[in-house]
Amino acid sequence: MAAAPQGREEGREHEQREDDTHGERLRTPILLAMLRSSAFLLAWLVSSGALAYDADPMLASLRPAERARAVSQAGLGAPNALPLYDMTIDVADDLRSFTMEEEAWVHNDSSAPWGSVVFRVFVNTTRADAVRLESLSCEAVRCDHEQPDASAIVVSPATPVPPGGWLRVRMRLRGTLQVVEAERLTLMGQGLESLGALSGGHGGGDYGLLAHGDGVSSFAAFVPVLARRRGGRWEQSDASTMGDLGTDALAHYRARIRVPDGTRVVATGVEDAPRVVGARTEVQVRLAMARDFAFVASPRLERRDAQVGEVTVRSWFLRGHEASGGQALEAATHALRVFERRFGPYPFTELDVVEAPLVGGAGGVEFSSMVTIATMFYRPAGTGGALGALMGGGDQLEARRQAMLEFVTAHEVAHQWWHGVVGSDSRRHPFQDETLAQWSALLYVRERHGAAREQAEREQQVAAGYHMMRMMGRPDGAVDRPVSAFADPLSYGGLVYGKGPLVYPAMRRQVGNRAFFRAIREYADAHRFRIAPPRALFDRFARGRHASAARALERRWLDESHGDADLG
Repeated sequence: MAAAPQGREEGREHEQREDDTHGERLRTPILLAMLRSSAFLLAWLVSSGALAYDADPMLASLRPAERARAVSQAGLGAPNALPLYDMTIDVADDLRSFTMEEEAWVHNDSSAPWGSVVFRVFVNTTRADAVRLESLSCEAVRCDHEQPDASAIVVSPATPVPPGGWLRVRMRLRGTLQVVEAERLTLMGQGLESLGALSGGHGGGDYGLLAHGDGVSSFAAFVPVLARRRGGRWEQSDASTMGDLGTDALAHYRARIRVPDGTRVVATGVEDAPRVVGARTEVQVRLAMARDFAFVASPRLERRDAQVGEVTVRSWFLRGHEASGGQALEAATHALRVFERRFGPYPFTELDVVEAPLVGGAGGVEFSSMVTIATMFYRPAGTGGALGALMGGGDQLEARRQAMLEFVTAHEVAHQWWHGVVGSDSRRHPFQDETLAQWSALLYVRERHGAAREQAEREQQVAAGYHMMRMMGRPDGAVDRPVSAFADPLSYGGLVYGKGPLVYPAMRRQVGNRAFFRAIREYADAHRFRIAPPRALFDRFARGRHASAARALERRWLDESHGDADLG
């Protein structure tokens, strides 16, 4: 075989090298274009609605007339402009622990990019190991995370979230419930516990929001939600644990809750019919336009229902507490009627009132479309003991227990308007919703039972807190101040729950019934599904010929120290 001439072979090799080099030159721009295209696609995904979600399933928790109206009232461009927290929660067989997978869809509604996003797990402010983060990742973008505080999760995406953009975060978490001993769930037990905390000057604590007691498990403040944002900065901690811990912001929620067979689940929002998943029961929950999410689980819960217009009211209670459960249902239905007439429509299709193992001095806790009431108010008070003697005997103590159950239920139902529908800054201005809810409970008593009963409850359920504070040596002072500015729970309770609510009867006498209730209804309508300025209601009282006198009353009750003279 003849050999090819050497010059021709060298020429072919040179041509091949040129072809390879040309190919590399061609591939390089293609790769760069692909990279640019991927970056563009990523930026488009993050900044556009491509990562958004369908909000319609959650809107089913609202009454039909409220669905479109609520979105407009909240000032939203679309129903899915709010965050969505989508969860799968597996509750252990003993109902004392759980695992959770959460997908959070968050929307940058500010005018500046978000280099980081902070989530808060509020139950961890009082019990640092209650909920633990096991893993975290982001959709369509790499992200890092850290926990500078047990209650804060800082997520830093590789690409900042632009104004109007979205970030989708996946988390896996594990939690344990505080176990509450049965003796703590009585009037005597909670009375002694509250006195000990007050006299010791403790700065607030766990109210049993994530707790198991007497066969009932309460799940609240355990979901990672967007932190408050003030002045372009995320709030990663709280200066005080007193009062209500939360963001105050609206969001949508969807959850699949898996529990042992035979366990009943009561949750905020609407629940689909339970379905069997393996050896367990799954309940799907949907909730729209809400400021919080919670549920209660127990195999021991019984139920009684009532209907108020389009709203189904349900009372949930432990077996053996049927009488108290019926009283709670009656109080809730009457309160709903009174408040709808005075404050405007209740937005949800359901209202659940649930017995729960609350402790730490909490008589009840409000959530969107659900309230929990402490077990101590459901148990008959008994006929003896030191507390019975102090209250004048067993019969009087039992009568007071029933009155407290009714009053607390009305107070918590009132929160469906004051902080639920009409939002407020519960950390900087806790008076705004708490004084209104406390006064609203007095309004309920007056309209259901008359003026004499209202006066009795005013002294025993409201003013008594202020008098106790003064007897314990705490000074009078301003009602409108941040939670962190109160020295202890005794001062917080005495001023916010005891003194502050009585500004409204004084204002009603000053401006007259018609102007008073018109101002409240206008306030409720103007700030529906928004955050109301702290003195917005008082701005409405201070109109026309009553302006000067109304402003003087506002200062006297909210800013100055005249409680001893005004409460007697």
